[in-house]
Amino acid sequence: MDEVVLRRLLEDQIRLMDAAAGVLRESHERVSALLRAEDPSAKRDLTIGEKESCEALTSRFARLCDFLFQRVFRTIDAIELQDEGSGIDRLNRMEKRGVIPSAREWRSLRELRNSIVHDYLIESSDSVLHESHRRANELLETVANVKLYIATKGYLGSPSP
Repeated sequence: MDEVVLRRLLEDQIRLMDAAAGVLRESHERVSALLRAEDPSAKRDLTIGEKESCEALTSRFARLCDFLFQRVFRTIDAIELQDEGSGIDRLNRMEKRGVIPSAREWRSLRELRNSIVHDYLIESSDSVLHESHRRANELLETVANVKLYIATKGYLGSPSP
């Protein structure tokens, strides 16, 4: 793909990334209110609406994590003419660029994403929810860092001749 096409693709991805970050932020706020109101000594069943809010948070977490890793990071690499390499290579490059603070921490975000998507263990759903809630801000910070990085590099708009 030529650079003009890649930049347009990145612009589209940034719009989608922003939308995904917005709905994750909304879900995070909703679940934050639920978790603050939760009394650990009085175990009660969640309402259907509360369960849906929790499910929305974990699903949105997984989708944004996947979108950043599989699409946005790859497109940045393609614009910068980087070889594909492994996922770990991609994370290491993002860490060097300052887009993510730590490749190791991002690997653990990917593992959490995999737990959400691939594990169907009911007994671990509480821990997955709490971990997704706790770490959602890391994804949102990554979104901000991506936008700062591409703005600094001037990747939005037409390339310089």
